Parts: sequence; C-alpha cells; structure tokens
Amino acid sequence: MISENTMQQNTRKKRLTAPEVMQLQVLCRERLLADLLAQDANPGAPIAGERILCQRYDIPLSVLRSTLAELKNDGTIVSAPRSGMRLAVKPRIPKSLINANFAFIGYIQENNPRSRTTRPAVICAGLERILNEQGGQIQFFNVWGVKNFQSIADEIIKRKVDAILYIGNNHTSSGEELRILSEIGIPMISIETETVLCDTIYFDNVQIGQTAAAHILDLGHRDVCVLGFPEHNWSNIRVQSICSEFLKRGAKEPHIYEFSFHLKAADINEFIRSKATLYSACIAVNDYLGCKVLSAARGYGILVPEDLSIMGADDLLDNRHFNLTTVQLSDMELGRTAYTLLKEKFLNPQISRKSESHLLTCPLVVRNTTGQYQKSNQKVS
Repeated sequence: MISENTMQQNTRKKRLTAPEVMQLQVLCRERLLADLLAQDANPGAPIAGERILCQRYDIPLSVLRSTLAELKNDGTIVSAPRSGMRLAVKPRIPKSLINANFAFIGYIQENNPRSRTTRPAVICAGLERILNEQGGQIQFFNVWGVKNFQSIADEIIKRKVDAILYIGNNHTSSGEELRILSEIGIPMISIETETVLCDTIYFDNVQIGQTAAAHILDLGHRDVCVLGFPEHNWSNIRVQSICSEFLKRGAKEPHIYEFSFHLKAADINEFIRSKATLYSACIAVNDYLGCKVLSAARGYGILVPEDLSIMGADDLLDNRHFNLTTVQLSDMELGRTAYTLLKEKFLNPQISRKSESHLLTCPLVVRNTTGQYQKSNQKVS
C-alpha cells in the first residue's frame, strides 16, 4: 500500500505540461510587475531573490528562472554584479490588472459629516487611487441601512466584479453577508471580520493590549485601571492582553471597568468623579473612550498626565487633536495589505488552500497624555 506521504511526494514531482508552464510564466510575470508597481519601484530597485520569489508565488524554481530570463531579454530587469537583480525600467501595468473591476463593501453613514474619516471611507479612497494607477477600478457598495443584502450580491454579479474586499460593521449579520458573497465564487478578502469562508486580515488585538500595558508599566505606573466595552470581542481581547502583561511582569493586576459602546457623558463623568483619584494611569481600549476620559478629567480639574496618565488605541484622524498617547492602527496599512492578498488571489486563481488569518502589528505613538509616574502622586486605594 502506498503511504499518504509518498502520494504527496509523487504529486509534487509531477512534471508540468508545456501549457501549464506557459500559464505559470505569465502569472509569475504579471504578479512580479504588479508588486513592483504597487511598491512604486524606480529603476535600480532591487529584485527579491529566487527562493523568496518561489515561496511568494508558489511556483517551481525552473518556471521562475525562465520568467526572469524573459524579463532580462526584454530589458525590464538586469543582473547586477554581487548584488542580484535590479529593475532596469519603470514597470508597465500588468495586463491582468488593466480593466480589473474590484468591489469594496462597507458601511458609511452618508449623512454624518464624520463619515469621511471612518475606516471604510479611508481605505476605499486609498485603494481606489492604487488600483486606478494599476489600470483597474474599485466600485464602492455602501450597505448602511440595506435590509436585503442579497440585492448587493446580485448587483455585484450584474456589474461583473472580479474580486471583493469586505469590511464588516461589528454586527450580527456579517457572517450571513459573507456567506452570500462567497456563493458568487470570486476571490474575496474580509477585513476585520473573521470567517472561514475567505482570508481575513485584521489588527493584532493581543499585541495592541501588550503594547499599551508595556508603555504604562515602563513609565512606572502600578495603580492602573482599564476601561473596555464587554459587548465587543476585540475589546475583550485587548483587556485580557493588558491584564496578562501586568501579571507577566509581576505587577498588580489593573482594575477593569466596563461601559456600553453607546456610553453617555454622565457615565464617564461619574467614573472620573468617584474613581479616577484611585489611579495614576488609565488605559482605554480605544481612542473614542480615551478621549471621553480625557475630556471628563479636564472638566474635574485633574491634570493630565501629572495626576493621571491616559492612553488609548486607534489613532483615528477625528481624535488626533486630543494629542492622546495611543497604539496606531493604520487604516491604509490594513487596506494595502488586504489589497495585496486579494490581488494575489485574483492573479493566481488556480491556487486552492485553506483560508488564513493575517494579523497586523501596531506601533506605539507617544504624545502628551502619558508621563513618568511620580512617587509624590502615590494613590491610596
């Protein structure tokens, strides 16, 4: 009896037919040009090594080498002594991306003036420019207030869309919407809504919590509170991660306070009035909550960061005038990464694999609302 491993080895060693080789060469060329174009690479830019490209594009070394030889022959790349390959001319738009028609599905409350700075709006605007530069177009489908999501799927089919980027709205229908979209049978990436139906990309909430906790602990704070929204999973993950970082460092576990996502000013004012003096630092799970705490603290005459250090997470444009110390969740980095994954699926449709989750790490941004712990301001529980 032939073992499963032997069968897999035989499958991998199967010789490609001439048409298969030619198809892989075209796909490899298109994807390499698309990547160079997305990087805005100029003549002289280095080309990644052969083994890296083979893994990135999931193709045999022989196919890659023949593709690179073709690119050398037509003057697109050149070999540089002791430094590998370099780009010789500005890359042309890949034929596969010319007239590519991508759909971006998101929630934007159009009658809200702040909607232009929300995550879906920022990502869509940025990706539209990128895809336009590469010869394609993005069509935006706003599903705010849409009661029959099947109508969105029908319109996508009618417009002959080639691929889908989906960003949910932290609501219960996301799973059903993704199921409807998956039945269309075209490449799809989900942003911030986890699913087994397609690849998902979202921010690493564990790392976000660790980064926030590490910053506060490094400043010497030990009497700390954490404010979160228990109805949201991303908030719970961040809170748990913050607490884990405190325990890992042997620090006293922070006190946790829970609020409704649709919190009222009175709730925060009451917290500041009755609890804020017990702590030297406060970590909010996002900037929306952090800015509410900051405004309330100033209203009660609490000096920030002298009396109370405050930090959040997001770094959304709407809140930057508060100068809040935060963990930056870059909307455009999220969008670019999602687009890169979707482009790979679009240019290489014959690759079949399990759906994966991709996490983005987020950097700390230190501003005016956190400071070194002062022993003279020691809190009394």
